[in-house]
Amino acid sequence: MFDFSNILEFLTNNTEWINWAAFTLVFLESLIIVGLFTPATLIVPGIGALAASVGIGPVEIFIYATLGMIVGDSISYLLGKLIGNKVISWFPEEQKPYVERARVFIKKYGILSVALGRFVGPLRCLVPLTAGTLGMKSKLFFPVEFLSAPAWTAVYVLTGYFLGAVFVEYFTYFLLAFVFVVSFYVYFKDPMNLRK
Repeated sequence: MFDFSNILEFLTNNTEWINWAAFTLVFLESLIIVGLFTPATLIVPGIGALAASVGIGPVEIFIYATLGMIVGDSISYLLGKLIGNKVISWFPEEQKPYVERARVFIKKYGILSVALGRFVGPLRCLVPLTAGTLGMKSKLFFPVEFLSAPAWTAVYVLTGYFLGAVFVEYFTYFLLAFVFVVSFYVYFKDPMNLRK
């Protein structure tokens, strides 16, 4: 597990790594399997706040984080497309139910799942892969990917950037409230058959 304080302390002392840290964390969270264990959503807002405190522009940090997501999602999608369902055997047994939930989610929402999935917990790193395994056409996947990736990074990076220390201090509460609202909505809309 990542030690948040050590990462932020390192970046405070090595500000030239801030943009690349945003890119790397978002990239890792977007990758299959790795993304299930990478708590970038907890760290990236802090990096955004740190970027603001050392004078890195909002557009600069936003671009690095967005590119990290696009690259990670694209690799996951292409692996799914090239390897197909065999890739599911790579997952730990306890994570395989999430793959099935991602399938149900994509079948229900179609191309919109590429945009919506990044805001639904563990599906974030699974929707691109699953879209590939289901044979979603690249001419559909990539335009939606390029248009929707900035939305996620805007929420996580720029909110931290513009609200700064106040956001970092209370981010856990914001995150818990956000997760509660989304979970409540998903549970009652039941797009992934969570109640079965």
